[in-house]
Amino acid sequence: MGTDRPDAPAEPFGVLFVCTGNICRSPTAEAIARRELARYPGAALRVSSAGSHALEGNPAASRTLLAAATRGADLQRHHARELTRRRVRAADLILCMAEEHRPFVLAYDRSAARRTFLLAAFARAASQWEWLASSPAELVALAAEHASRTLPGDDIDDPLGHPHEAYAACAERLDALVTPVMTALARNLPVGPAGRQAPW
Repeated sequence: MGTDRPDAPAEPFGVLFVCTGNICRSPTAEAIARRELARYPGAALRVSSAGSHALEGNPAASRTLLAAATRGADLQRHHARELTRRRVRAADLILCMAEEHRPFVLAYDRSAARRTFLLAAFARAASQWEWLASSPAELVALAAEHASRTLPGDDIDDPLGHPHEAYAACAERLDALVTPVMTALARNLPVGPAGRQAPW
């Protein structure tokens, strides 16, 4: 996890996306996040994904791979990862695709409750509170304090087994949520010992 100690080397702020099999939703979110990170060279952000019921090593679903590619997100080298205690504890922010995934995260680490959100809920919070935060960790704390409530429709439906239009719609929605989240996190990264904000 990232550190707030001023005398310590800056560790990347870790974002973990979670879904069920880690072959559709969360890897697409991760790939979109990586695409966005390319806009912020040197940003101390680390993104990854995992599935509550993933089979380690499975490739991304073929229709997911195509839907992501049309949005400039690359899943060619993706291999599914299982949600583990180590991955939960290493993450500074955990973004679940649906409410059903939160209990699996918290089963590994109850203390993760204040940094675990539905992606849609955190995106909403980031848009409201980004201006008040001075670091990604502060943005997470503000979201936990003020805007952790979920709304009907916040779950991102699993496209697995549905026609290709469902995969395209899922990728489009993920793009609309992940892109502003990554922008908000990058903008709140401090730069240098004086704590200056990142220049983007």
